[in-house]
Amino acid sequence: MEAVAGAGAASPAPVYQLQPCRFCYEDVLFCVDVDVESQVEMKASGPKGRPITRLDAIKQAILLFVHAKLSINPEHRFAFSVLDRSFSWLRKEFSNEVDSANAAVQALRAADSPCGHADLTQLFRVANHEAKKSIAQGRLFRVFYM
Repeated sequence: MEAVAGAGAASPAPVYQLQPCRFCYEDVLFCVDVDVESQVEMKASGPKGRPITRLDAIKQAILLFVHAKLSINPEHRFAFSVLDRSFSWLRKEFSNEVDSANAAVQALRAADSPCGHADLTQLFRVANHEAKKSIAQGRLFRVFYM
């Protein structure tokens, strides 16, 4: 911030202006834990009394986040993955298309049986690899694990 002197007779209060800055482009990898626990109903209910599961809430939060990020900077990109017993891609290519994000989120399904302890090793390997690619392109890389 920089103070700019104003014109006036008495000592005027300084006026502050924010210096312009460049928004950083971001690549965001969502990883959703789809264990059967994601099907647990929450205390609140949805429209017309329909129960809301944890997975429903996660889906809605992801879509709200994607829309908010794209309204700030349409060059942000998103990829989607799931974690049950191990990591797997849902949408591997990073994209800034809302339809692609909607399709990926709608494809999220809870596992049919308990997964036990999930192996995060592959998630960290993939995140490391994707981060290197993003940094080489001058982009920030973020992982959201839910």
